[in-house]
Formats: sequence, C-alpha cells, structure tokens
Amino acid sequence: MKLKILFFFMATFLLWLTLAIVRWGQPFPWQVILADRIDRNQDGNVDCWRLKDTKSGETIIENDTNSDGRVDQIQWGNPHGRVVDLSDTATSDTRRKKLIVCLDGVPYEDMAYLWDHGYFREFSRPGKLISVFPSLSDVAITNVLHTAPVPGYENLYFDVAKNKIGGGAFSTVSKIRMPYLDALDYDEPGIFKGLAYILPLKTYHADLGRFSKRLADKEFLTFKSHICSTDAICHVLTREAFLNYMVETDRMLREIFVRYHGNLDFLVFSDHGNSHVTNHRVDLDGYLAQFGFRIESSIRDEWSVAIPKFGLVGAMPVYSQSQNTKRLSQVLADSEAVDFVAYLDDGKVRLLSSKGEALIRATGEGNRLRYEVLKGDPLDLKPIVEQMTQRGVIESDGYASRENWFSYTAEHEYADALNALYSGVTNHVTNRASLIVSFKDGYHYGSPFFNRLVTMRSTHGNLRKSSMTGFYMRNGPMPQKVMAARDLLREEIVQ
Repeated sequence: MKLKILFFFMATFLLWLTLAIVRWGQPFPWQVILADRIDRNQDGNVDCWRLKDTKSGETIIENDTNSDGRVDQIQWGNPHGRVVDLSDTATSDTRRKKLIVCLDGVPYEDMAYLWDHGYFREFSRPGKLISVFPSLSDVAITNVLHTAPVPGYENLYFDVAKNKIGGGAFSTVSKIRMPYLDALDYDEPGIFKGLAYILPLKTYHADLGRFSKRLADKEFLTFKSHICSTDAICHVLTREAFLNYMVETDRMLREIFVRYHGNLDFLVFSDHGNSHVTNHRVDLDGYLAQFGFRIESSIRDEWSVAIPKFGLVGAMPVYSQSQNTKRLSQVLADSEAVDFVAYLDDGKVRLLSSKGEALIRATGEGNRLRYEVLKGDPLDLKPIVEQMTQRGVIESDGYASRENWFSYTAEHEYADALNALYSGVTNHVTNRASLIVSFKDGYHYGSPFFNRLVTMRSTHGNLRKSSMTGFYMRNGPMPQKVMAARDLLREEIVQ
C-alpha cells in the first residue's frame, strides 16, 4: 500500500514537472494587441495604429498627428473618449517616470529595419549607439551604467591574483563582483543565461513575460532593466527569424507604453550589435601547440596560456607571462581567423595584424589620442587621418581629442577605433588581459560545450561595426543620430 501511495505521488510530481516544462516559455499573453495599421492621410506611411485591450474589449488608437513617424497621441474608446497629447510640448514634465530598457545584442540595422516597417513607433527612429571593445555585454553595460569595473570581459574570467579561472555561471547567479547587476532593477536570472543557448525561444518568451510582470509590480521613479535573451536568439536564428521574433518585443514595449498612458521618459537601447554571419569555433589549442604554447587553467611556466572559455564570441582575452606577450601577439596575428591583436606596451596600445602594425598613444588621462602607423595600416585609418589633418582637427603633434576621433570614426568599419581600443586595453576590467584578440567575422572562440549544441548564425565581440553598432531610441526628440554608449546615461537619464 505504501509503495502504491509513493508511486502515485512520484507519478503526480513527474506529470506536474512535465507540464511545467512544456508550459514554461510559452508566448506571453499580452493584454494590448495590435489590430490594424492604417495610413490615414494616404501618403504611403502608416500613421495610425488600432489596438485592442483583450481584457476590457476597449479599442485604443495611437496616432502620429504630425507625420514624423512617432506616436504622439493616444485615444481610448470611441471618438469622444479620452485623448492624451504626447507631443514634445505636452511631455516636458521632468517629473515623469524614467524607464530604461537594454535589449541585449540587437543590431542597429535590425531595429532601423523594423522601425521603417511600422514597428516600435512609440519611439523616434533609432540612432546608432557605438559600443566598447571588446563588444561584450559585461563590459558594455558597465560602460553605459558607469558602474565599477567587472572582474573580466565575460562572467568566466582569469583571476590574475589567484592564477586561475574564476567566475562563471555562479558569478551571474550570485551577482558576486558584478557591480552593474546591482544597478539594474531587472535582469534575467543568471540560471537562464546558459539555458538560452539550448532553449532560446522559451527563454526569450519567459524573459519578456518576467520583465513585464516585475515592472507592473514595482513602484519606481527610475527603472533600469536588461533583457538578455534578445542576444541569445540573435546568435542562433537567421536574421529573418530574429526579426519576426522581435515583433514580440514590440508588443511588450507598446503594452508598457499604453499602460502608463505614454507618461514616461522611455529609453530603449542595445549594448552592442551582432554580425549576422554564420561562424565556427577556432581551434586555438591546436594552433598554439604548433609554437610550443599550452592552453591551461593557470599559468605554470613560460609556455602556459590561459584563455577563459565562455560564450561563443568574436573577441578573446589572453593571459600569459609578460615576456610572452610580444611573441604571442605575433603568433596570433598570423592566424587566418584573427583580424588583429592589441596589447599594452609601455603605456601605448600596440596593434598587429596581417595588414600591418600601429601604435595608439595617449596624453594625460587619455583625453587626446594619436594613431601612429609603423607598417601598413591595420585599422584602415590613413584616409581619415589625412582628412582630419587637412581640416586642422589633428594638431601639430599628431594628437586629436577623443571627441574628434569619435566624430570622424564612429561609422568607420572599425567603429570609434582609437577610443575603443585604448579603453579596451587599459580599462573596463580588474583582471586585464596580456593581450586581446579581435577575430574576423565568421570566427569565434569560447565554450566547446555550447559549440557542440548550437549553430552560431551570429556573434559579436570584435571591433567591426556590425558588432560595435547597437541602437538607441526614445519616445521623444533625438537630436543625435550617432552617440557613444558611454554618453547615453551620463546626465539626464540616471539621477
């Protein structure tokens, strides 16, 4: 009899667990749904969005009354129902709630495409947001939020003082030594971040639903959030499939917008872009072994090389004894998968690639930078340097301000190269690498386990503009079309 009761309870538990797994990660039942998109003035552009509240049955109309592409009026119910004016002059109240949402890894080109096709119209057309190098989430979000440095470039890192690999999934779950996580009011629970590679769509649906519920349950003046799962689906889906699933994020943001009657300072951005290039893992163990080096979990002797293997990304920190840095950089720069290698050499950033060698020099606290070519032109910057020189932007000593370098190179193939490289090699983390490798598009390095599980249709991390260029958009005017991520929240947003 006892065995029968035990069997019954075990069978019931297993049935409950199976149903919970099946039901978990289903698309969230949004209350406000888009019923129709209308071109009222017949100019070929959608300027009216008819919504339906599935709970009350009420019709809600969003209007773009001045044809600038952005919703500036919400009307509830019949033609005589409540109307909220969201024009710039009507929404200047500085006491409005501030909602900041990071959609991890969404490229600018993708968000601009969706906006041009009538989505995300509660916001002005997105601008380009230039990330950091390496273009990886932990250092990128730290840069945006201006929090203390993280231990490593990703949550699995090499601990220089302890001479061993540290962190990993536990550091994300526990938030230990991850200051930017403490600055967020919502972030996907760390336990799901690895699962996102295995069950990307379920994790994505669950992430959106969890965030929406957290926001609805919390009173706030400023709410800062990070939707991590958008990056995971970008990694494993084709671009077409990714764009289709991003429509669910459009539904979520629209519901939030309507829930607060548009009375928000609403900022949405991505921490970096994505390449949308199918890529494969580089066999560095075999490659470095040809030159006598061994990839190990600690640095035991002059041939030891430590490389954290986490994620599947297009940049890689390398740790070794200091006398190996020059030799390692030469060896790695010769690999067909490597775009360039950068490291700190007596206060200067030295770059090596198949296209040449260069130095980035800095004065003071790095406020003025200089690009000094030693051989070839590894960053393809000579035409821009000549242009800056002709216009008097580069001074007689060869230096220019960080702001001027950004202005001239933000949309270059190596986006904001001098700023990104100087900060990437000298800053960002407490356990700085001996050197940083930037891979060509089409290659990545990271966890062999994840690599066996998924086909990587996109990645990020390198200095190429596809990875470096995220987006930002606001439900208000956006005078800047291109902005450095470090400036996004510097003043008016974060109080």
